[in-house]
Amino acid sequence: MITVMDYLAVFVPSLGVGVVFYLVMRWLLRGDRTERSAQAQARDDAERWYRSVREREGDKAPFGYQEDKPRQQRGLGLRNSIPIRESPEDPNRPQ
Repeated sequence: MITVMDYLAVFVPSLGVGVVFYLVMRWLLRGDRTERSAQAQARDDAERWYRSVREREGDKAPFGYQEDKPRQQRGLGLRNSIPIRESPEDPNRPQ
């Protein structure tokens, strides 16, 4: 004869795994939500600080975008410098 204790003995391990799964997932989702809100708050604080420094210092802020000197060309600078045969720019083109 099957008793209630037999049913509980079968059901309790599954229930325990389900409760542990629920708690872990809740912990992960709350942590993710908290992290996203903290990042948004930090981004807003940094933006507010940047605006206040920009208003105080003007466009010459130490982290501003203005370049004092133009960038040097990187690489060999060969882009578009090799003429293609049979082109009008080719000085060695047979006439």
